[in-house]
Amino acid sequence: MSLQENVTEEDLMLNILIDEGIELDAPAKSHCSQKRKAADLECEDNLKEKRSLERIHHVVKRIQEAILRKEPALCTAVVPVPTLHITLAVAHLPDIEYIGRAAEVVDKCGSIHREFFNKSASLHFSGLKTFSNEVLFAGIQESEVLEEVQMMANDLEISFQELTGLPTKKGFKPHLTILKLSKDFKLRRKGMSKISSTLYSDMSDTVFGCQIVRGIQLLSMNKPKDGNGYYYCSHQLAFDVPHSEADDHSECCRKPLSVKPNLEKVSQLQCIMKHEKDVIKRKFHSLSLASLSSVFGKANEPSCKTDDSDSLLKTLLVVSFATVAIIAAVQGMSSSK
Repeated sequence: MSLQENVTEEDLMLNILIDEGIELDAPAKSHCSQKRKAADLECEDNLKEKRSLERIHHVVKRIQEAILRKEPALCTAVVPVPTLHITLAVAHLPDIEYIGRAAEVVDKCGSIHREFFNKSASLHFSGLKTFSNEVLFAGIQESEVLEEVQMMANDLEISFQELTGLPTKKGFKPHLTILKLSKDFKLRRKGMSKISSTLYSDMSDTVFGCQIVRGIQLLSMNKPKDGNGYYYCSHQLAFDVPHSEADDHSECCRKPLSVKPNLEKVSQLQCIMKHEKDVIKRKFHSLSLASLSSVFGKANEPSCKTDDSDSLLKTLLVVSFATVAIIAAVQGMSSSK
């Protein structure tokens, strides 16, 4: 295989790992020293950031679950929560030498904007939007912080063009992808070329929360993901902001999506199943004891005609299997509530 077929695509992304933004209680009055007060404030800021991270993850997950309840076939289009990020630029890096030079570009561009982001600048995520109804994402509110991120993205794009001699993805459109059809091209064959607005219109004004910009990462699109399901990181530049991201993301990231059935549809199906079950019961009762005894009696007489008994036995077997199947289906749906 040629070198070009073995090229590595590195994706430069702004690190966004994010959930349950619960309002904190006002800090209790303290008679501690000024140093202790400063430490308490720093701990409170860390706790707020941690809860903000958790909130965005959980809100994204709830939206994905709500959509899948309406359209389960889109499960292959869901973006895994552990990989949430904002893409600043995409570059084609063919070998380790290029990856090393790309890391230098990250450090250089990051140092230009370091002073601004060292002030714990936050991005606010709210609202559901789409790109041509093919990509569903969380929008980012206009702010001074977003403008700075856009300038940093432009600097990176220009630098990568100079590094690779190839055009990069033009037009920075900040967003947090939740669902995209391009993850599974088979969806088009199934007639799903667009994401219907009916799947998310009732959640279009969702407020996700805010996230402190903590750094820039050079991530690989091809290399295996790490133990947490996140992209392989070739290099990163961290800003001087408090870091309180939780190591345990079992609730918001690693736990599988919980897609419960539509209770209204389940109720309707249960009514249908009950009706069919009653019909089968009546068929059983319609078979008289005389007919049943006749079937089993004739089964022991080799000289008798077996057409009638065979017919009745087949009917009994079919009805029995149908009853078992329906009862199992009803019990399964009841237990899935």
